[in-house]
Amino acid sequence: MKTKNVVITVVAVVLVLVGAYFAGRTLSKPAVDSSQETSTKAAAQQSSALSSSAASTSSSSTSADADQLDYNTITPMQTAAAIMYYAKDKLSDQNDWHSIYNANGIDLFQSNNTEHLSDPGRGVCWSLHPSNMAGGDTPTYTVGADGTVSYYHVTTVNQNKDKDPLLTVNLHDIINYVNSHHAVSDIKAKAQDIHATIDNQ
Repeated sequence: MKTKNVVITVVAVVLVLVGAYFAGRTLSKPAVDSSQETSTKAAAQQSSALSSSAASTSSSSTSADADQLDYNTITPMQTAAAIMYYAKDKLSDQNDWHSIYNANGIDLFQSNNTEHLSDPGRGVCWSLHPSNMAGGDTPTYTVGADGTVSYYHVTTVNQNKDKDPLLTVNLHDIINYVNSHHAVSDIKAKAQDIHATIDNQ
């Protein structure tokens, strides 16, 4: 009987010691592994950086959009300035188109006298002339209902002769050209120097 009691006591003590050992290990183990905690912090910092970058990109994109010319909102004077800008590069051999863009003060004459132009657009043409000069070459253009711009070289000699356009291009392409060359501020400034006159003769 004594032997049985001793065995039970020994077994009980062993179970208590084993239980205490495992309980101690569980309490001493950190709730979150340190490497996991570091990884979590790094992920949070990366997420914050990405959010900040996305916000910055969105802000700069909105700013860039505000500095673009748009086909649906471009003004008549900005249209004339953009047409001149495109011509000074694409018609560099035509001195009148190159010179008119660099003039200080430009008169823009609107006229329905398009019978000698092979592409009369909507029956209206626009002629450009430096404000401080009279006579000479007159860069002229028409704009069709579909946005097609036709460039002409008009002089006092050929004004009553049939003329084909020097260049034909869509206004959408001109606007894209201005935007892609970051010339919007130049176009808006040039538009301020253009003065429109309607000639009904």
